[in-house]
Formats: sequence, C-alpha cells, structure tokens
Amino acid sequence: MIGIFRSEYARLRTSGKNWLETGIRVYHFRKDVLSSGERSELESSLSALRIRVKSEEKDVASLQESITSLKQVMTRTGGAHFPQTYLGDNVDFALWALILYIGVTTFFIKHFEIPTNSMWPTFHGMTAEVWTDAKPAPNTLNQAGRFAAKGTSRYTLKAPAKGELLVPLLISGDRIMGLARSEATKRKFFVIPGPGIGYFFEIAGMPLQLTVPADFELEFPMPIERDQSKALLHAAWFPEAPSFWEALQERIVENGFERQERIELADGRTERVGWARTGLQFEKGDTVLSFDLHRGDRLIVDRFSYHFKRPKVGDGLVFRTGGIDNLSSMTEQYYIKRLAGTPGVNGAKATGSAAFGRNSVREAPL
Repeated sequence: MIGIFRSEYARLRTSGKNWLETGIRVYHFRKDVLSSGERSELESSLSALRIRVKSEEKDVASLQESITSLKQVMTRTGGAHFPQTYLGDNVDFALWALILYIGVTTFFIKHFEIPTNSMWPTFHGMTAEVWTDAKPAPNTLNQAGRFAAKGTSRYTLKAPAKGELLVPLLISGDRIMGLARSEATKRKFFVIPGPGIGYFFEIAGMPLQLTVPADFELEFPMPIERDQSKALLHAAWFPEAPSFWEALQERIVENGFERQERIELADGRTERVGWARTGLQFEKGDTVLSFDLHRGDRLIVDRFSYHFKRPKVGDGLVFRTGGIDNLSSMTEQYYIKRLAGTPGVNGAKATGSAAFGRNSVREAPL
C-alpha cells in the first residue's frame, strides 16, 4: 500500500522491523565483548520488540515503547556500531557495494572499453576529429553534451609565443625513427591515473606538451584506414600533402634540421633528437592543434555463457593473454577478438559474419 494511505500502526510496525534488524546486527557484533548483564538486557529488548512486531494487537503505544527501549539499550551497549555515524554508515555501504561489484564482474559480467581499432568493423576504438579554421570546433555547450553522451575529450595546444612550429624527431644513425615521445600518466575523467603518451613540440624555444591515452597515436592513421593521409597531424598541419611524413620529409630535404641534440625525455630515457622545421608560423595565442578524441565503443561481456555452449564462427570473444606463446611475456591483458577459424578451414576465406566481408574489402567505417 502507498505510504501516505498506510495507518500509523502499519508505518510504526515497519519501523519496528527495521530497528529489530539493526538490534540483531549490533547483538552479533558486540555479544562477545558485552558483560552478561548487558547481553541479557539487549536480548530482552530484542525479544520484547519481536513479540510486539508479530503481535496481532495494533497497540501503537506498546510498539513505540518497545522501539524506544531497544534504542536506549543499543545506545549504551552498541559501541562503534550504534549509533552509527554518517561516515561509518557510508563506509559500510561502500564496502558492500565494492564486494557486490567484485562478485558480479568476477563471475557474471564485466565492462570493457575498446581502445584500438584492431576489431573494426565489429568495434570502433578511439578516433579523432580535427578542428581547423575551415572546420571550427563546437562551442562549449556542444562540447559538454558530446562529453556527457560519448565521453568525447577536447585537446588544444596554444602557441606560447610568435614563431615557427618545430617537431622533434628521433634519430638513430642516419635514420628518422618517428616522433619523439615518452611514457606519461594520462588521467581518466581527470582523476583515475592510467598509461599515456607524452608528445612535445616547440615554438620560439618554448615547449608545447600534450598527453594522450597510450593506445592513441598522433602521427599515424587509424589501423582501419591503412592510409597515411588520415593521420591526425596530417589533417591538422599538412592537409594538402600526401601524408604527414611526406610533408615533413620534404621540409627536411629543403631546410635540414633547425638543430640536433640529445635530450632526456620525461620517462628518463635519453635520445638523439632532430628538430624539424614545419614552415608553420603562429602568433602568440594561436591554436596550434585542436581535436576531439572520441572514446572507443563500450560493451558488457558475460563471463559464463561459454561454460554451457561452444562459440561459433563469427562470435566475439574476450580472453587473457597469459599463457599464450609470444604474448605471455608481455603484461597480461585482455584481448577482444572474433572467432574466424575452426579446424579444417586453414587457408579458406573467413565466413560466418558480415564483419568478415566488410573487413576483407577494407570498407570504410560509418
């Protein structure tokens, strides 16, 4: 019955049941440290309230008296368990919630976020949307909506001074090995620390630093694209060139390096770096780089179905890499893959899922 239509006795009886439950908990927590007299007093109060709660007589006064008596006894004998402080009550709740979460995720279901595009077209990993003068970034309100709906994060670098943008390249012998970068800590939701990649650039001798998640790279395209022209830095800085690396190579051939030096990276490594001139000039406060990073797909995986049935071709699977040759030496992690083969089909084209067909022809993502 809806609470507002319940009688005073019905509401008080419900309250009595709650107090009885609290009293029983206090009794079991404290019975080994209470004196025989205190234990007897608490048992007596619990018994009296139990009788009143189960009684068919709707005696409001007697029920209220039994509740009050139990509260008084618990106040004298409850120690840290009664009366419960706000902090203590919430700690208890948090512990129970944590135990429930661990139990559910260990035996039943677990949440995953897809970081890379190795499982495209089944799942999308992180992707970037570049903002330029021709394609300006959404306003703050729009960005807040994108963050709430999709977990989209905005990354922006501003020029600290007037000058040309320089890009640091790792050099080994006479070969360019890629952009200089280091391991870094990238906080998720501004709080939770996680692995990241730290990039750095320079304008007029002043550094620009950017940290992105460890599974995301600025200078290479998404694996699903297989097209260097789709790299983030290409779209931001050299959209007219065939690729980011071809544009840089052309400028290095024309102008050489601004300078070469050995520098200590943020993760403690010392590397030889050549500062490549990009030809891109900025005024102080100009936007050097701006993009939105869209988080990967999220999914809930059940952990018990395959105890009762065998997977079929085309089914998605989540497994740990520990114990797998060539992967077990790495830090154990979860892999998410689609079952593509079964015994006796080696060398044959994978079938059984529409995703295999889209992947084989390298169909672009939607």
